[in-house]
Amino acid sequence: MFNKLKDFFDQKTVVPEFEFDSEKIAIVALLISTAKYDGKFDDSEKLEIYKLIQNYFTLSGEDTNKLFKAAENIQNEANDLQQFTRSLNENLNEKEKLVIVELIWRIVRSDGIIDSYEENLVRRICGLLYLQDKDIGNIKNKLSNSK
Repeated sequence: MFNKLKDFFDQKTVVPEFEFDSEKIAIVALLISTAKYDGKFDDSEKLEIYKLIQNYFTLSGEDTNKLFKAAENIQNEANDLQQFTRSLNENLNEKEKLVIVELIWRIVRSDGIIDSYEENLVRRICGLLYLQDKDIGNIKNKLSNSK
């Protein structure tokens, strides 16, 4: 199974009539993983993911839906987060990864509850992305102050 997922991330994923690269799939899969982590994947979290990816990737509603479904299928088959973060480490610089972490924090905050498990997950993702704790704290504080 690992080889199957590795092969997936080494090439583009084709969803009928639309093509997504592994970076897009990895980002959305991390957002979905984060939203599902507390055992509840509610409509507010799904809506927030849709809005974030539509704006971040500048996609139409239909393409956003296709990307979400493709990433959710991959995420459902995934054993760990490392396969997603590996793709991002290979394709993004630090500033771009920090933007992704901000998207992840927005998902954590979307249901109005930040539990310790979700916070731990964000820290783990950031560790896998080789990001500094102070930068992560700055993002969290920025989002807390903007509300």
